[in-house]
Amino acid sequence: MSRSFAAALGFAITFPGLACANDLLDDYHIAQQQDQTLQAALYARDAAIEARPQALSYLLPQLTAAGTYERDREHALASSSFSSIGGTGTGTTAGGTTTGTGTIVAAGGSGVSYYNTKGYSLTLTQALFNWSAFQTLSQASKQVAEAEATYRSAEQSLLYRVADAYFTVLYAQDTLQADIDARNSYQKQFLQAQKQFEVGLAAITDVRNAQASLDTAAATVIADQRALDSAKRSLGQIIGRPVQQIDGLKNDIPLAAPEPLAEDQWVSAALQDNPDLMTAFDTAEAARKSIEVYRGGYLPTLSLQGSVGRQISSYELETDNIDDAIGVQLNWNIFQGGLVASQVRQAKATYKQTQAQYESERRVVDQGARDAYEQVISGIASVKADKQAVISNQTSLEASQVGLRVGTRTEVDVLTAQQALATAQRTYYEARYDYLRGVLSLKQEAGRLTENDLAGVDDLLQSTPSPAPQIAPAGTPAAQTSQP
Repeated sequence: MSRSFAAALGFAITFPGLACANDLLDDYHIAQQQDQTLQAALYARDAAIEARPQALSYLLPQLTAAGTYERDREHALASSSFSSIGGTGTGTTAGGTTTGTGTIVAAGGSGVSYYNTKGYSLTLTQALFNWSAFQTLSQASKQVAEAEATYRSAEQSLLYRVADAYFTVLYAQDTLQADIDARNSYQKQFLQAQKQFEVGLAAITDVRNAQASLDTAAATVIADQRALDSAKRSLGQIIGRPVQQIDGLKNDIPLAAPEPLAEDQWVSAALQDNPDLMTAFDTAEAARKSIEVYRGGYLPTLSLQGSVGRQISSYELETDNIDDAIGVQLNWNIFQGGLVASQVRQAKATYKQTQAQYESERRVVDQGARDAYEQVISGIASVKADKQAVISNQTSLEASQVGLRVGTRTEVDVLTAQQALATAQRTYYEARYDYLRGVLSLKQEAGRLTENDLAGVDDLLQSTPSPAPQIAPAGTPAAQTSQP
């Protein structure tokens, strides 16, 4: 697939009209600063980037300065000195004087002497050939690419995690509201059945059935509230602050199909640009370069070396010397006890391991892209079907209520219809959020998930926050039940 097509693919699934930043995009911007997973990935990337300048440093000139200052004490326990005197002369020894032509004069004895030595030097070394250093530099480039891909994956993961947690809160909120509505309907049905029983128009079984449905609904609402609180805490953990109230999803949302519609094109995009797959590929390439790095242990290194130094000594006759030198230096570790051979074998095994991990990740990405694509396609049909199911169940409930009043339906029929409506509503809400998750997941698999996608979802949210449903406190008519 061409790069131009891959770039266009990143904006293939969008929603009409990008709105100004709303709750979801605001939460993501906060999460960028507060989410510790992303922060850890950022610092890991910054640390890994330093691998390249460190590797390059071994190929650049190395300048070393050294200086010494010594105070020396020399204690001669026994010594002899000889002097060769040309011509006729007189020589003195510890035992007397010797004269003659070419006479050698010796003196023996012992003593302590002190002198100072100081010096400094500058040494410049430039690598001319170092195979391991060359390959380490190439390996560092792969490590930097790996770190960049890992950070990109963390960024896209955060985008999806914020949206997923946000949708979880909305679904829990919608579910709670649907179950509160169902509980209130059961409450009305219970009160109606109780009154009819009191005047002899209903059997005790109708009251018992209504009582059971009301109690079950009350317990469900309590569980829903707990689920909503947990979902808010999960979102708050990502963004680093408590979540009180968020914008809800509009009643009608556009159901956009993937564009292009061909599944294989999305899979090809994922295999080309998925950041997790790119990370696995760069990891394998870095491991392959390690083989060449260790093979450099078989080869000699060649460097150009220049130095200048000065040494001053007060020993006997004071000396002051300057020494300059320039040349090439060859080092070759011919045998190191089998170390290099072992390192090469180890690097080859590691490379095969990373190859296997890359192939495994490639299969995961392939399947993930196909699953996300099918989630979008089936999600469109599910949302439409579930919406129609809600309408049908609402009609069924109304018909059952009318039938109960005219005597063609029983109390159980109404309770069953009410339960079916609540179930259909929950399924419809879940289908809508699953569809949106599928859209974002597909773009994440293809490596195209951006802030624009969250802005597109933001435009589907209500312009004013919807009030969070609340459980009626104990003692209110909606929560009371009584035994007939």
